[in-house]
Amino acid sequence: MPAKTSALISAILTALLLVLVALLSLLTQMLALNGASERQGVTAMGISLGCQGIGIILSALLASRLTNLLLVKFNWNKPLSVLAAVIAATAFGALVAFLSILIPISAAGIS
Repeated sequence: MPAKTSALISAILTALLLVLVALLSLLTQMLALNGASERQGVTAMGISLGCQGIGIILSALLASRLTNLLLVKFNWNKPLSVLAAVIAATAFGALVAFLSILIPISAAGIS
């Protein structure tokens, strides 16, 4: 299958970009949790890292599937399909990273 290599490249690029987004998100969350107790902060950061990990996996799968769809069904060329899939999946993963900052803060009981 010729689309297999392109799908793998898009999944890896998406995962690497989202790891960078997760590190930036974690730093931002550390600054946001500055006044919280240690127990609440660790709980919120643990939940956030779990959500971001799941988001990275789902985004990599989305990039892979989207690349295959663009190559096979719509006959796009390989670099353009990889670029479009990486941009779309990274945007989805960044949205999940943003939500994984807000949701754990409320789940840990920080007001």
